[in-house]
Amino acid sequence: MRLTMKLDPFDPQTWSEQERRYFGEVDAALVAGSDLLISNGKPEHAVYLIEKFFTHAKKSIRLFSGRLSRAIGGVEVYGNPRVGKAAEKLLANQGDVQIVLEHDIDVDDGVVWAEHPLIQIRDRLEKEGRLTGQLEVRQASDESLAHLRRFNFLNHWMVMDDRAYRLETDARKATAHVNFGDSEMAGMLAHVFDRLFKDATPLPSLSLSTGATIG
Repeated sequence: MRLTMKLDPFDPQTWSEQERRYFGEVDAALVAGSDLLISNGKPEHAVYLIEKFFTHAKKSIRLFSGRLSRAIGGVEVYGNPRVGKAAEKLLANQGDVQIVLEHDIDVDDGVVWAEHPLIQIRDRLEKEGRLTGQLEVRQASDESLAHLRRFNFLNHWMVMDDRAYRLETDARKATAHVNFGDSEMAGMLAHVFDRLFKDATPLPSLSLSTGATIG
């Protein structure tokens, strides 16, 4: 009886032929900057794409997230070491990461929010003197969330360098649409995000970056 290995999006040995085609399509579209709509149907697909966004961002990541979930359906997402390493590299190379949360950040009960894996990476880089970028996490205002609901657009999304985006269609299943070359849609999402970010409340102590106050 053949045992099926659990899918690891970063271990090709665990991929089926279908997964191999999917990840290959993602990689090809990313490198080419293709204006091609790709579906993201599994949590494993989501974490693969999120890691790619952090890895290939040259300047910025904008992220509107529910909780910055460490895991979805038993699959590590923002708690995945590969995502952490990609975020660390971006922050250590003058990259800016702006995050707006719909809900409270994902940490265990009784644990302070600063213990979230991404926040820990940011703090460690700062202590080591290697933080040249910026990470700021804010809480969305009730007014902004109500505005998104009125337009039936309370979806979560991620924008990389104003050229690529990942737009969720079902946050519970981490399903989404992804495009690496639609700068018009990416720009629209970036614009909406900037309004959310402006009206959101910074989490304490994350309003500082390399000694400068972020307004």
